[in-house]
Amino acid sequence: MQVYIDGKSTLDPKKVAETLPPVDKKSQQQVEKPRMRMQPEPATKEDACWALRANAGGSITITGIKKSFLESPTSKSLFEGNLTMVLEDGKFVCLGPQDTCASPSSQGIVIELENGHVLPGLTALSSNLGLSEITGLDETKDGTVSKNADPLNADNVVYAKYGVHLDGKAFKRARVGGVTRAVTAPIMDREFLGGVSVGIKTSGKKTILDGGIFQDDIALNFIIGQEVKGKSCRAQLMTEPCSH
Repeated sequence: MQVYIDGKSTLDPKKVAETLPPVDKKSQQQVEKPRMRMQPEPATKEDACWALRANAGGSITITGIKKSFLESPTSKSLFEGNLTMVLEDGKFVCLGPQDTCASPSSQGIVIELENGHVLPGLTALSSNLGLSEITGLDETKDGTVSKNADPLNADNVVYAKYGVHLDGKAFKRARVGGVTRAVTAPIMDREFLGGVSVGIKTSGKKTILDGGIFQDDIALNFIIGQEVKGKSCRAQLMTEPCSH
């Protein structure tokens, strides 16, 4: 909008104003100012956590839901309005207007939300979930892809499904964030060939033998970038000229 040289403007302000797109002041006034998300008091949060632990497997009613992005059995459109969700033994049995879900929610714990939203479980892309418990300790890792692996030899491809473990602190953090599934690739150490990623569930209740893996092979992964390109060229120079 303006160019300054040694602290002085060099462009004509009138000419600058003429080049700017028109501003619709009416539309600007209609934009609602964003509000900071309400943070519950620590004591209120702690009481709710204790109540949920004591009511494990019982009924939980969540009110104040304004939008739901879950698919309906009859329609894929999202729900809007003042919705209520009822959970029984960790599964929701009712989602709809408050009067519709009032009967099942007569007992149990009630959680009141303000402008709540319901989303399906998220799928995260992870670099080490299930393959590393503590990133800084090699003893807690499954290991990295060999630096000497020949990317042109299919027998050198590493599969994450053979080393993944489906429990740990990282899985608990993923569930708190709403992540129910993750795609994890073999741990790579700045090498070109990365290996084949695997699709896993974060519930912590499944193993690799009973549904913990929702897809064995997701994709063949590679690392691209200047440093990797330099390593590939150095290896290629031993047999033939390398071009960028």
